[in-house]
Amino acid sequence: MIEFVDVTKIYQGANEVVALKDINLVIPDSEIFGIIGLSGAGKSTLVRCINLLEKPDKGRVLVNGVDMVSLPVSGLRRERKKIGMIFQHFNLLSSRTVAENIAFPLELSGVSKSEIKNRVTELLELVGLQDKAKAYPAQLSGGQKQRVGIARALANNQEILLCDEATSALDPQTTMSILKLLKKINQERGITLVIITHEMNVIKEICDRVAVIEHGEIIEAGPVTEVLLNPTTDTAQTFLRGVVKSELPKEVEERLKAQNGGELLQVTFIGGSTGEPLINEMIHKFDVGVNILYGNIDQIRDITFGMLVLKITGPEFTKAKEFLLEKGLKVKVINDAYSN
Repeated sequence: MIEFVDVTKIYQGANEVVALKDINLVIPDSEIFGIIGLSGAGKSTLVRCINLLEKPDKGRVLVNGVDMVSLPVSGLRRERKKIGMIFQHFNLLSSRTVAENIAFPLELSGVSKSEIKNRVTELLELVGLQDKAKAYPAQLSGGQKQRVGIARALANNQEILLCDEATSALDPQTTMSILKLLKKINQERGITLVIITHEMNVIKEICDRVAVIEHGEIIEAGPVTEVLLNPTTDTAQTFLRGVVKSELPKEVEERLKAQNGGELLQVTFIGGSTGEPLINEMIHKFDVGVNILYGNIDQIRDITFGMLVLKITGPEFTKAKEFLLEKGLKVKVINDAYSN
């Protein structure tokens, strides 16, 4: 587990910059945790405090119970070996082959040549680059370079992998292949992944939990479905707009304004409820009329969610709405929003 306790980081200079302010955050073991924020929000500083590439001016950073801030140099070196890191621009050594790049941290750790050979072979297989062992970085595509970076970052059997804008330099198709690899590594090896990104689709595709950071402060954090579907701050709502299709198209809004009579409900389904015939059950149970004015289905990671706008008529409207709420659906009456 990674835990930030009252962490503050201030950059001194002509103008003092508070990069992080009183951060309290817990990243559970074996999860994929995303950190999102606008440029300059403090997300890179935050993740670099985990392996102490940036040292906080106040507070504690606990990694599996060890306070990284208070460690002596020898202890910090030992703990850093458990934490790998990959970067936007890969940071490979151009004069070394793929196999030699992966072997480099093992050489620094004093691992025997025979063990290095076996470990490199294993890692090449893990990232799907068995046929590129003798190639040089200049001969690789961006996606292949990042795969080498991932293999190198895991060479010493790291428990945590920090990903600093790791897919920002890649095209969408390659990004998806790298995310698939990272998800595989997380699932098969139980490695904790901490992902910094400005690409909202990355968060939506791969993360279990997410934190939103603004001006050095965490303004929202929680399960990715909760934060993306129900942002509680204005900043998060603006920042996350378009990540999930929860807003109504303009033409639908105009159609709703023209509706007369009945009650308008915006109903959100999450997970298993998307496959249940709850609307049909509601119609039969309460004898209400239902007109579906808009519908949409989307996905966050492996969780399906949908949103419907319904016009409901009949005297049992209130009971019908309560029925949907009891079934775990998010229900919002939206008549006022579209009244003339």
